[in-house]
Amino acid sequence: MKLLILAILFLLALLMASFFLTQFLALVAKNKLPATGKFTEVSGGTIHWIDAGEGETIVLIHGLGGNHHNFSYMLSGLSRKYRVISIDRLGSAWSTRKHLGCADLIAQADAIVEFIDKEKLKRPLLVGHSLGGAFSLSVGIRFPEKIRGLALICPACMTIDSTPEVFRDLEIRYPIVRTFLSNFLSGFLILTKQKKFLTEIFKPEPVTPDFNIKGGALLSRLPSHFRTTCEDLIAAKASQYTVSSKLVNLDIPTHVLFGEDDVILDAQQHGVAFSKMTGAKLEMIPGAGHMLPITQPQVCNKFIEDVMSDIGSS
Repeated sequence: MKLLILAILFLLALLMASFFLTQFLALVAKNKLPATGKFTEVSGGTIHWIDAGEGETIVLIHGLGGNHHNFSYMLSGLSRKYRVISIDRLGSAWSTRKHLGCADLIAQADAIVEFIDKEKLKRPLLVGHSLGGAFSLSVGIRFPEKIRGLALICPACMTIDSTPEVFRDLEIRYPIVRTFLSNFLSGFLILTKQKKFLTEIFKPEPVTPDFNIKGGALLSRLPSHFRTTCEDLIAAKASQYTVSSKLVNLDIPTHVLFGEDDVILDAQQHGVAFSKMTGAKLEMIPGAGHMLPITQPQVCNKFIEDVMSDIGSS
């Protein structure tokens, strides 16, 4: 009996140590990467966003587990020619989300459209990376009159039957478990797994050395961000057919940029097959992987500039 009590006390001590570690890492992340943008209330929560440059408007939408900092490597170049807005999607980083029902591909697309309306943005170009491409497609299919076109970078735009292995640990289906892990264990999990995780998502390219700060990776240490990333994954998979089943209705200029060696999303499925189905214009980058906004910012900027030129001011 005494051994059992000691074992329980030891486990509780470990749990509390992990809790304080998680909260400490979150505090460090908040201090190093504070919210510096503006906030806009929408139906599903609050969107935090930054704004740079002048001219025709481009809205950047990050992928799963990301935040507006993911586009920092592109921002200075793009903002010389355009007004560039980079958002934290609902629930990500400094944005808030009311509940899980606001996480799916329809609800988040609605929030982006509401943001466009509230900020009086005149038909911006949507640039979506990875899962951000799926949200952008949802907007393009359902609200083509709100935007001038889509520029998709390594987008998740076709049905995904199996979650990429590197994200499977985030597929936590029970809310109470997500809440517990995010508040008590996410710090420990991130410290022990982040290096391997980043290596996998950047393959075959190396992880950019300053990604923690410039690329915003530190914000993944926020307990709320960990929880909503899990929710995003689950909600996106559950709602993906609402978008993929309507791809034939996509009637807006759409361009796709893909790394040929992307190990997260199959370039042949989400790039080649998608382009054949929708008529989207496809550009493939040899030897490149999934994280093009970070590893190939000049290529991404040239791609966007070409898209803007191709679409014109219509």
